[in-house]
Amino acid sequence: MNSASRLPLAPVLLLAMIASCGGSSSPPASAPGANALAMTAIDDRLQGAWRLAAYRPELAPDPMFQALLTTQIGALIVRFERGRLLADSPTFHTVRAYRIVEAAGPLFTLESPDVGNAVLTTKATISEDGQHIAFQANTDPWRGSGDLVRVP
Repeated sequence: MNSASRLPLAPVLLLAMIASCGGSSSPPASAPGANALAMTAIDDRLQGAWRLAAYRPELAPDPMFQALLTTQIGALIVRFERGRLLADSPTFHTVRAYRIVEAAGPLFTLESPDVGNAVLTTKATISEDGQHIAFQANTDPWRGSGDLVRVP
């Protein structure tokens, strides 16, 4: 596996979501009552294309990883398509599954399977106008925070 395919997306939110090879599509998680409605509402708001605007790793990366990361800022586009996350940049392309597992208003938790049995977890907040996502990737080795902005 090359270094570029190991570069995190966020989402992410998303850097954590594309850390390696893609997964199959699965629908958003469902739960009884209000949380199911909130998860559906968040998933509706996520649909479409987002650009990686910033990523701040929890731990300082080595110079090679930092150089790869720097090339992704502003260039990486993440597209959400009902349970499927597609990420494209000049250096890689990946497709993987995602699901919303918790939601309350603009706050949500997104999970995405990684290689093996790992599940990458990201907590995020979508802005009121639906144009910005601030995320916190919570799974090693992709711990960090960042921002996505909607692509017009």
